[in-house]
Amino acid sequence: MRTGRGTPSDYDWEDGADAPDASDPSARTPADPAALPALPRRGARAVPSRDLTADVSAWSGTGVGPDATGAASEEPPGVPDGLFDAPAEGPYGAPSFTYDAPEETPDEERRDGRLPAWAILAMVAVQGAAAVAIVALVLGAGQNLLGGGAADPSAAPPSAPATRSAPPAQTEQPREPGTVLDAQGREVTDGTGGYDRPATVGEHTVAWSVWTGGTLSVTPLAVDLDATLPGASGEGAIQEGYRLVLVEYEVRYDGTGHLAPAEELWLTGESSRTYFPDVGEGLVPDPMKRITPLADGASARFHSAFVVPEAEVESFRLGVETFSGEVLYFATT
Repeated sequence: MRTGRGTPSDYDWEDGADAPDASDPSARTPADPAALPALPRRGARAVPSRDLTADVSAWSGTGVGPDATGAASEEPPGVPDGLFDAPAEGPYGAPSFTYDAPEETPDEERRDGRLPAWAILAMVAVQGAAAVAIVALVLGAGQNLLGGGAADPSAAPPSAPATRSAPPAQTEQPREPGTVLDAQGREVTDGTGGYDRPATVGEHTVAWSVWTGGTLSVTPLAVDLDATLPGASGEGAIQEGYRLVLVEYEVRYDGTGHLAPAEELWLTGESSRTYFPDVGEGLVPDPMKRITPLADGASARFHSAFVVPEAEVESFRLGVETFSGEVLYFATT
């Protein structure tokens, strides 16, 4: 068994076949790389061609006349010019292919990304208007903070201020008139019970109709214009220049059901200058709020207290009224 050059020594040739001899020129590849056929390359813009007649002569050893070469080199119709042109010879006799560079786009057709002139002018105008508006707002705010500038003498005089319309008159619910009774229980109709003609403590009784349909009557029994707080011995309990006025009342209810006096009565003091609230709760042992609801024909007594300036004791009046009834007055001097 024989082995040729470039063949592994352990290669086993078939029976009857000898390994090619390295000295046999017909068993070797052509030494000239240019003798290899030129194959078209994928992606090439122009695929070069070779003379097929010359290639056949190189491999078979037979020559072909000029007529055959010319006939083989004729390009069939419809093939682009130069498709079968012989390629240039590259290094070591290898074929060299060239590619046409793409045509450059003219400068005027290129998009350079710049805005047109009118767009730039519009943007500048918008920004300028916004800047003017901001400056005007800042100046106006500063003028308001600083109190405004001097009035322009040439300006027209300001118009007269608009008068505010009066609020709609609220219809006050009419107060339930009270009744003044003398010591015998007879009604007094000569105007007694007003601030200028007050009723007399211990003699007159005032009464009103209440929401239960019954009658609530109140009688002031006694007034102490120079009272002292219980257990205080009169020392330091009342501020100098004021007096503590204590009043004893009796309240009576006539009607159906029950009625708590504290839910219906309102006791005040009044002088020619001001009003005085009842401060008896917490100062006296039996304020009006301690009275439980009264049944028909029941009565109870309680005390109230007022702190009055000494200069107003002479004009001081006791005021008694109900939730919906008019106020009636009692003199204290």
